[in-house]
Amino acid sequence: MTPLWLGAQLLIPSKEDIQHERLSEWMNLWSPTTAHLTPAMGQILVGGATAKFPSLRNVFFVGDVLTTRDCKALRQLGTSCAIVNMYGTTETSRAVSYFEIPSAADDPTALDSLGDTIPAGWGMQDVQVLVVSQQDHTKLCGVGETGEIYIRAAGLAEGYLNSPDKNKEKFVDNWFVDGAKWVEADKANDKGEPWRRFYMGPRDRLYRTGDLGMYLPSGAVRVSGRIDSQVKIRGFRIELNEIDANLSGSPLIRDCKTLVRRDRNEEPTLVSYIVPEVAEWKRWLAAQNQDDVEDEGVEMGSSVVYLRRFRRMQAQVRDHLNTRLPAHSVPSIYIMLQKLPLNPNGKVDAPNLPFPDAAEMMEDASEEDLKSWEALSETEKTIASQWSSLIPGLNAKTIKYVGGPEKSLVS
Repeated sequence: MTPLWLGAQLLIPSKEDIQHERLSEWMNLWSPTTAHLTPAMGQILVGGATAKFPSLRNVFFVGDVLTTRDCKALRQLGTSCAIVNMYGTTETSRAVSYFEIPSAADDPTALDSLGDTIPAGWGMQDVQVLVVSQQDHTKLCGVGETGEIYIRAAGLAEGYLNSPDKNKEKFVDNWFVDGAKWVEADKANDKGEPWRRFYMGPRDRLYRTGDLGMYLPSGAVRVSGRIDSQVKIRGFRIELNEIDANLSGSPLIRDCKTLVRRDRNEEPTLVSYIVPEVAEWKRWLAAQNQDDVEDEGVEMGSSVVYLRRFRRMQAQVRDHLNTRLPAHSVPSIYIMLQKLPLNPNGKVDAPNLPFPDAAEMMEDASEEDLKSWEALSETEKTIASQWSSLIPGLNAKTIKYVGGPEKSLVS
């Protein structure tokens, strides 16, 4: 509808152009003025991009959490574009709220105080975005308090087809107002019009989105994740979106997605899928006087998995998370991908993310590794073997001891 509303030409990139680096070149070539993207597609647009698109004036995002880092990259490539982050669900007639960020040319500091993610903002005309307490559904949350997001709007869907129990759970009467007065007012105005036989009567309903969020001091709402993204592993409650938000803070990471997968013993395990920022990784290696590793990756399903090249990055990522999250929220497995697969809606296709067996992820020991292994004492070999049994994909013979008298293990 956006092109029709604007009276504009519709431009659609080919499948081959929807790739890192290439999409920005396509934007530069075709010079669109307005773009409507999911955050995942926006990440593809800015990831590793060098081509700029000065003609772009407005970018609308909807469909997932939008990161501040990607917005910063977008504002560098299109200095004249304003960014509008929108929020909504199919059940609420799609987008129901918005948060506008002026262009870098108009306000260079607009992102400085927003944190890691862009707020969902305020309800559009005739829409309220409510954050309701999870402990007492009759109360709204205070500023900074996390609760469930409800939508109050006239455009709510009638319900789910043949799902009365789900409708009862998700589409609820608004308990914040007295709906009886609307019914009485409607009776007074009833003149027997023909359309009334299709009319459901005056109703004030709310839709439970299943999303978590909070009010900011400005009154805008920030989405912090999904209720069903809260998982419990070994007695600890873990928020998957919080892990991804902190992963995104690393300059070595272009994109990421954390899931709970079950290992061969049916134990739940935190797995982070990571798309490395290759240019930054090369700079990091140069600063450490280390060489890059040749690794074309292995095709697993619809994804390309790097088994060797970014092995050292995994340790850096783990250290990064250890400074930001409690130990039980730090994933034990990191799978490095060429790119995250997307579904037809432009969101990350989580069910199709590969989960290689630990043996497939095992790094082969080089001749240098084998020499170092032979130089270890029996006690050191035993300790290295114990660690390799605890960390999936870790080959004991690639572990080295570094440092002085109090030596440390590294891989």
